[in-house]
Amino acid sequence: MKPFVFAKWHLVIIMLSITTISVASSGLKKNTLKVKINEISMLRVIIIDKIDQAIEMRHDLEKHLAELQVEIRSEQIRTEIISHEAALQNLRIRYNLSLVQTLQAYITLLNERIDYFQTGNERLKFLIDQIHDDLAIIDILKDMEIQNLIDRIDMVLNEFVPETQKQIINATQISLQPSEYVWESVSLKPNSPLLCMKIKAK
Repeated sequence: MKPFVFAKWHLVIIMLSITTISVASSGLKKNTLKVKINEISMLRVIIIDKIDQAIEMRHDLEKHLAELQVEIRSEQIRTEIISHEAALQNLRIRYNLSLVQTLQAYITLLNERIDYFQTGNERLKFLIDQIHDDLAIIDILKDMEIQNLIDRIDMVLNEFVPETQKQIINATQISLQPSEYVWESVSLKPNSPLLCMKIKAK
């Protein structure tokens, strides 16, 4: 075989080898990113379930809170209580105010958790969109660019996976508002028509 022909075939073999390696590398990148899509999708399902649970819990607490407010106002009208100091002297109102304190604290915490998980869900959705964009141009992406994307994905997964394994809210994290604030938020004001009618009816 002539040296020129041999060199030509040698060059063809090298080019085919490079192409084969490139295709294999591209396939590996695609598989890696598809695995990440599955991981993100599974996590989003869990997060959405957490959001639904939290919203349902908040609805139940808000319903109970509304019932307590009605009870407090009914007792306030019956006893003509106006001030916070006087309210604390009434055992029924004082007990209900304590319950309202706790419920409001839980609702605040639930709102924070709902916002947290909704933000997380949006971040995960953005990552999936970015993966799909990168898959469309996978052949021209550098390994470092793909690795950077995978690192960002892993960082988000490492943040949210442990959070989904916890209870939705932790009772040790609640912060109670002062009783005076709670009273102001649920009680009838001194110039309330209901209170005025009770006083006039005397």
